Amino acid sequence: MRHLAIGDKVFAVSSDTPLTSFERRSSGSWNEVGLIGSARSEKVGRPLDFINISCKWLRDSAFDNVDDLRKMIDVPQQVSDGQGRNLGRWTIKSISEKRSAFINNGKAMVTNLDLGLQEYRGES
Repeated sequence: MRHLAIGDKVFAVSSDTPLTSFERRSSGSWNEVGLIGSARSEKVGRPLDFINISCKWLRDSAFDNVDDLRKMIDVPQQVSDGQGRNLGRWTIKSISEKRSAFINNGKAMVTNLDLGLQEYRGES
């Protein structure tokens, strides 16, 4: 069973690309307007949502998975969760990769990945 799909990239235990955490942040569409002696709420457009994903991959093939994600960074991607819910289109805002546990041939056996996505509300 998959955890998440970003475009054609599937995050799942079976493909050695499991998620360790998933965080989605949404903000309301109200702003505080300061006035002399008081304040009031004012409705504004709703900000874009953010998703932060963390992974810990324990294979030397993790580099290929990270490289696949880097190739997707310039185009909005369709995202769906493990239950098949369509989460809409998202842009990859950041990829942070940390490799460790190097073996004698220079391959890293542990790769920690933090991936930042931002909701995409552009033209269709």
